[in-house]
Amino acid sequence: MKKKYFGTDGIRGAVNKFPIIETFFQKFAVALIKSKKNTKNILIGKDTRESGIMIEKSLLNGFNSQNIFPDFFGEVSTPMLSFYTKHFNYDFGIMISASHNPYKDNGIKVFKKNGQKLNDLEEIKIEKIIDSLNPLKIKKKKNLIYKKPNFDLYKNFILKKFPNITKINIKILLDCANGSLHSFAPGFFKDFGAKVIKYGCKPNGININKNCGAMFPNKLSELTVKNKADLGLSFDGDADRVIVSDEKGNIIDGDIILAAISKFYTGKGKKNSIVSTKMSNLSFREFLKKNNIKLYLTDVGDRYVIKKMKSSKIDLGGEPSGHIIFSENGYCGDGILTSLYLIDIILKKKFKFSYLSENLFSKNFQKLVNLKLKNQVEDIMSNSFIKTKIETLSKVFPDIDYLIRKSGTENLLRIMVQSKNKNNAQKFLKDITKLVLEKDG
Repeated sequence: MKKKYFGTDGIRGAVNKFPIIETFFQKFAVALIKSKKNTKNILIGKDTRESGIMIEKSLLNGFNSQNIFPDFFGEVSTPMLSFYTKHFNYDFGIMISASHNPYKDNGIKVFKKNGQKLNDLEEIKIEKIIDSLNPLKIKKKKNLIYKKPNFDLYKNFILKKFPNITKINIKILLDCANGSLHSFAPGFFKDFGAKVIKYGCKPNGININKNCGAMFPNKLSELTVKNKADLGLSFDGDADRVIVSDEKGNIIDGDIILAAISKFYTGKGKKNSIVSTKMSNLSFREFLKKNNIKLYLTDVGDRYVIKKMKSSKIDLGGEPSGHIIFSENGYCGDGILTSLYLIDIILKKKFKFSYLSENLFSKNFQKLVNLKLKNQVEDIMSNSFIKTKIETLSKVFPDIDYLIRKSGTENLLRIMVQSKNKNNAQKFLKDITKLVLEKDG
């Protein structure tokens, strides 16, 4: 059954346009309570978007109508929200965030008592309840009261995994995307003795992910080299992923991170296996094959990676975008945890970070374009003329690996092409893009 409100990672959209409106989140709160018997304890966190308070208040009023009084932690990262939900045994945790999207978007991600996200059937059940509800009558609106989380709990939880890390004597360029880690992350790394240069750490409600964060790797590369840092770390708005720059400005994305962890951490992938998506680089796939590591490919989206990890009992998975998933971490991506895995490798091996970008594998040409269309993306993708033309092109360029899909979080058509032959890949991409845009008018 197709879902109406939930996408590949929660519910997300433009603020003040359905479903990102007050009445929807009031109903959502009621539906969440009704979806699971004996629900009493709810934890709610958010990133730095100015619209977060509207969603907080809407959820509060909805829960209060059912005599449920949630705890609000204010600004925390998504992996923190997952951790505290599990640690304190909340029935549900709700993270208010639109991740890497601009501030005009917002949404929610929902976590269960075990710190893991809802599955498809649970999301469909909630959607059905939402649609069955009459408009709520909110008699008396409550004021928001925030509880300050004990960040030492989360910090110790992370550090237990790296007993050998006692001092990080390196310079780190830290880009927090003006998001949820803007306050926590600089202090976290400074506590280890790292010299931290901050960027994207001054949120004002409307600058989250604006020319900063994981969606702007070129900015990270430029700043890392300019400041002569040993390492650059760039999180997205809710910090469940990270993109890395080495000291030379080379970008270490999710493919290289997965390759490094699989090579230098024995036993990290049960059955010597990894899960990634169809966006993964061809050279990455060849690297795993040469190292006798089995790769399972899924559709794009961390929920599909997680689903395969669970069904095949695999410990490690991720996406090129920097979402790295560890089964031991409640299957929740965590930019800080991922960063520490890389730092631990470098400290143990006494490498420079450029070793990872220059010695594991050389990436073949790969490019992704995002097309904002006038028509519905689904209509363009299902158009028989376009489908036939693409099939013809793929026969002309048999060396091309391509993926055409609708974004799971935005109304965009994404086209990815890759090949060892750069010219062929560029020609293939140009022809498809032209074809789509002409058909779109």
